Amino acid sequence: MGELAVRSRRLLAVLVFGALVVTAPPSSAAVADGPVGFAGVDALGQNGTTGGAGGPVVTVTTAAGFLDHIARPGPYVIQVAGTITLPTGSTDGMHSVASDKTIIGLGSDARLVGGGLNIGLPVDDDVTTPPSDAVHNVIIRNLSLSGATDDLINVQMFSHHIWIDHNDLSNGDDGAVDIKRGSDFVTVSWNRFHDHDKTMLLGHDDDNGAQDIGRLRVTYHHNFFDGSDQRNPRVRFAESVHVYNNYYRDLSYGIASTMNAGVVAEGNYFDTVNNPGRVEFSGELGRMVARDNILVDCNHEIETRGTVTEPGTYYSYTADPAANVPGIVQAGAGVGRIATAAAATVDGFAGVNALGQNGTTGGAGGQVVTASTTSELLQYIDTIGPLTIQVSGRIAIESKQGVRPNKTIIGLGSSAEITGGGLDFHRSSNVIVRNIRFTAAEDDAINVGKESHHIWIDHNEFSGPADGAIDVVRGADYVTISWNWFQGTDKTMLIGHSDGNASEDTGHLKVTIHHNFFDGSAQRHPRVRFGEPVHVYNNYYRATSAYGVATTMNAGVLVEGNYFETVPQPIVVGYADSGPGRAVERNNIYTGSGVPQTAGSVVEPSTYYAYTVDSPATIPTTVPSGAGRL
Repeated sequence: MGELAVRSRRLLAVLVFGALVVTAPPSSAAVADGPVGFAGVDALGQNGTTGGAGGPVVTVTTAAGFLDHIARPGPYVIQVAGTITLPTGSTDGMHSVASDKTIIGLGSDARLVGGGLNIGLPVDDDVTTPPSDAVHNVIIRNLSLSGATDDLINVQMFSHHIWIDHNDLSNGDDGAVDIKRGSDFVTVSWNRFHDHDKTMLLGHDDDNGAQDIGRLRVTYHHNFFDGSDQRNPRVRFAESVHVYNNYYRDLSYGIASTMNAGVVAEGNYFDTVNNPGRVEFSGELGRMVARDNILVDCNHEIETRGTVTEPGTYYSYTADPAANVPGIVQAGAGVGRIATAAAATVDGFAGVNALGQNGTTGGAGGQVVTASTTSELLQYIDTIGPLTIQVSGRIAIESKQGVRPNKTIIGLGSSAEITGGGLDFHRSSNVIVRNIRFTAAEDDAINVGKESHHIWIDHNEFSGPADGAIDVVRGADYVTISWNWFQGTDKTMLIGHSDGNASEDTGHLKVTIHHNFFDGSAQRHPRVRFGEPVHVYNNYYRATSAYGVATTMNAGVLVEGNYFETVPQPIVVGYADSGPGRAVERNNIYTGSGVPQTAGSVVEPSTYYAYTVDSPATIPTTVPSGAGRL
């Protein structure tokens, strides 16, 4: 198909309006679990870009903590909370990122200001082949970067497999995202660029062919160039460069291909761009193939020249229709558009290979959908097959609603809420629930029941349920409950249905409960019947009015590394009419609290999984700052 040169403002309004009102699913790339494009290619000894996957997950709130972790060897997932001001120092404000890192903002207000990120070894003009220690496998997502005294992000010196996704970039002194000096296999996707001049340089200068020819393979897709005047991108030497499904609005020029670079520009939407695409710009001419683009109120056509190696020879992709791009990109690009809780990895019993399920992966591999209404949420949780369901805003439901297997239910940003009812698991499995506030449930907020297994409930908030906040009952198994905030709940967490349910529960109800904040809640943190082992570690109990942990009906509970503050009965053996269970306690701190009860021995959780216990003295700081919604 040739270029569509659309000159009518009326037609533009129809196209944009139509894109906004049609309720078709968003572009699948908008919330992809991994990069589309060159960063996903298996090359140079790196199969795709995984960042810090498999390494520790840390949350940083200060410049010192941030700079420490981005420079460490080995994989790390570094979650940025709030605003961090980076120092200028002796590096002109550019701070180096080591290999195997994921740097991801929490929520919609994570910001790096005053400095930039450098991904690459120091500049050396004499190095013309990729060194063995080139920086690689780095992901930067969901961050606002502004006010750098040099580049906001600079990728250099043969760095490869870099994914820059869903960020907001503005007001840097030089480039927003510059990629140069032999770097390769990079994807720049779903970012918003605004209030910036020299947006993106690809290729250092006209004399740098020795490092750049045959490299600089970059995919730019679904970015919003919102008044970012030039270099969107400006390209030297590189081939193939794939520029597709981007939205250009109010620019001097869009794409420049020079020094024999090869660019494929397809499915983009150019609105009020003087020169959408140029091959005659500065230095030797470049090459550009253009197809299926839309131009609105542009003064020039896209300049084309020569042939270019097709990106499809490297990877599979699907381009959205150009007419849909203004709606799709404006709705999806920038920060606060992805479920940032996906940065972490399941641990505890939900991570164990058992019952035909190797860990808990939720909806991974399925479609990604967004639910913002009651009907959408109920439809999606009742869908057969894997699905990642992003909850947007406040959704009211009634009673307890069933969730089918292989689902990830995850809140977008910091305002996702399910109110009035709860989620119910009946013979369900492989489900993740994260980053959601549950309020005023008329029964349980979450009920894990009837032989359900591999359920991970993480980084949520609970208040005001009429019955349990989280109950795990009726033969359920392999469950992890982590990093949740329980605010003033009464019957917080029951494990084991009733004293008469031994035949269904004995040998099951293996549950890990760690790093939760029991904040003024009354009882059942948890109350356990029959389950063994139940592993309760590194939780913060503050002013729980009745008791902390109760073990009954021969349950086996290990309680370790917790911090009990003003808890009259931290651990109770036997409770009400229920017979005694077994409890082992070790390395807990009791402040203003009663004496814990213990009895018997318990199967060690480490026979099922490896884990590390934080010092209990740190729990009053780390848990309130990390528990609850991300």
